[in-house]
Amino acid sequence: MNEIISSEPDKTLPRRKSYKLVIGGLAVALVVGWLIFTSLTGSSAYYLTVAELQAEGPSNRVWRVSGTIIGESIDWNSRDLVLKFEIKDASGQLPVIYHGLKPDMFRDGAQAVVEGKYETDGIFRASRLLLQCPSKYEEAATPPMAK
Repeated sequence: MNEIISSEPDKTLPRRKSYKLVIGGLAVALVVGWLIFTSLTGSSAYYLTVAELQAEGPSNRVWRVSGTIIGESIDWNSRDLVLKFEIKDASGQLPVIYHGLKPDMFRDGAQAVVEGKYETDGIFRASRLLLQCPSKYEEAATPPMAK
């Protein structure tokens, strides 16, 4: 048996490794791209007006609505942790039910953002309740300096 011994090194091995690196790099890039895309679409904060929400109608979709809390509508049940209230904006009013702790700054005239589902009974069932910073924390305008 005569074997032919070649003095040239096998060039197919480095080429296979480079293909594996390219494929692995593409897979990592696709996963990172997908994670960035899903985090951006999930964290976008589009708010509907009350009228826009009511025009959309009841659904299983999660919505965000912003409005001013109407003080006389606040009904807090501390035993069951149920907070019922209404918010309003220039387009109308919306009854809201939220199960959870009542935020400290929750009061008449506060700006609230509710996130949840608008149901067939016309009530917005909020799964999240956020209050915007009250104006009392805004920096007061500094008076002009006297000369």
